[in-house]
Amino acid sequence: MDLGFSLPAGLTVAVLLLGALLGAILPTCLYVYVEPRGRRQWATAGDSPSARKAPLLVRFTAWLSFVIAQVALPLLLVPVTCGGLLYVQIRLGALSPIGLGATAALGLAALVQAVLALRMVPLGVRLLARSASESKRAAGVARFQGVVNGIVLSGTLALGWAMSTIPGFVRPVLRHTLEWTALRPVAAFAVVCLLHALLLGRSGRLLAEK
Repeated sequence: MDLGFSLPAGLTVAVLLLGALLGAILPTCLYVYVEPRGRRQWATAGDSPSARKAPLLVRFTAWLSFVIAQVALPLLLVPVTCGGLLYVQIRLGALSPIGLGATAALGLAALVQAVLALRMVPLGVRLLARSASESKRAAGVARFQGVVNGIVLSGTLALGWAMSTIPGFVRPVLRHTLEWTALRPVAAFAVVCLLHALLLGRSGRLLAEK
């Protein structure tokens, strides 16, 4: 029996747009509160108060930092779900090393992503405040984030390929459950974090030039 399912395309797009709008509220409010308080750090001789803003790239990177930190909170549901799946597999006697390992690996990956993402709030604030040491630190954080999420994304793609193409790799029920509750969220978050790492690295270089 095929357990796969998908929502209609129009409904999927509507849900994604609504989720994006609702999810942007808190990061935008935090950005609006923090950004004006850091403008004086961007003042130059002879400028006007209206021109005292961080470059657009830095502002967008800071806002995206707040978005990532917010998304990290619901992402914590993934390791909780994976822990529940591990418990169910053990209780049912489904002690497949591959199934248990895949479940544990996805839960651990999501936990690492969430912990790293929650650190983006103070980093975003320091970017807007033009911290003197932030240019060097941003470059290091960007590299670390890029490496970690690159590994996570590669691992999820490889795991997804193996589960969908290798017969008997994991049980069908576990495959579909992991795909929708862990693998896809972890992979999507890794893509966003890789984009943020790229922007963060460029923002660090921009701060160093100012």
